Amino acid sequence: MPKAFYSLFLVVSFAMTLGCGGQEKVNFKEAQQFLAVDFNNEGTILAGIGKNGAIILWDAIKQAKIKTLESKDRKASSLDFNKDGSLLAVGQDGGQVQILSMPEGEEKQALKSGTSTIKALAFSPDGKNIAIASKQAIEIWSTANFKKTSSLPKSGQMQELAWTPDSKSILAGGSDFNLHVFSIDGTSQSIIKGHIKAISALAVSKDGKKAASGDRAGKILLWDWGAKNPVSTEITAHQGGVDSLSFSSDASILASAGRDDLVKTWSTSNSENLQTFKGHKNDVRGVVFAPDGKSIASAGLDGTVKIWEVK
Repeated sequence: MPKAFYSLFLVVSFAMTLGCGGQEKVNFKEAQQFLAVDFNNEGTILAGIGKNGAIILWDAIKQAKIKTLESKDRKASSLDFNKDGSLLAVGQDGGQVQILSMPEGEEKQALKSGTSTIKALAFSPDGKNIAIASKQAIEIWSTANFKKTSSLPKSGQMQELAWTPDSKSILAGGSDFNLHVFSIDGTSQSIIKGHIKAISALAVSKDGKKAASGDRAGKILLWDWGAKNPVSTEITAHQGGVDSLSFSSDASILASAGRDDLVKTWSTSNSENLQTFKGHKNDVRGVVFAPDGKSIASAGLDGTVKIWEVK
């Protein structure tokens, strides 16, 4: 295994809190605590996952529930649609990953990755692989035959994953405070320092020019990822920690969700706080942009999934 090289990039401190309040468009209420949310590729279906493992599908256009998919007596933690929206991956405890066919919601495949709770998972942008992070390892599985193809080296518990747009590399972060970059063949490309608390959220823009990492201190590092020597801007974002990040399709806006019950949007050009969305009554654990960039969905421990208008 090639020796990892370490990089320490310049961190520029910056924080603005000038954002105005955001307009709530839709409020879905259920008797469970939501941990994650995701749109399909067309933005027509919104999926939310509850702490009890149930998956709820909504019609994002008609603003109505489609169905509830009950878990197999397993708690769940994460979910992700694939490239064309035909599959939904669901991370559960006991190292279980369910691959569901959409929109039927029927189980297509069951994967076993370690024995602990799945912390994060993500389909590659080209749809050929899925990355799965558990306490034991980060694994790459092929979606052609749903076989494991590689395991990535790790230091500490990796809790967040994000693919680069070319589907050749993965960003991972967790308890060691560092941002790790891996090739999908299992080699470590770099270890990037900058956070002072565990990394709790990651996102990469679709053009690959921006990346964002959030931590338990409530800070976001916004990375100029397209530069030869990336520089990060530090944003003071949320009290209690950052739990989720998502870029708009044109990478001009970054959305964040935190443990202060708030959802916020930020300009990626100057780090200005554009909007602050108030309405959740507990931690907001998930946030995702709709494909058209005109709205965002958020998932909260208060039992609500909300859709907000982005200006």
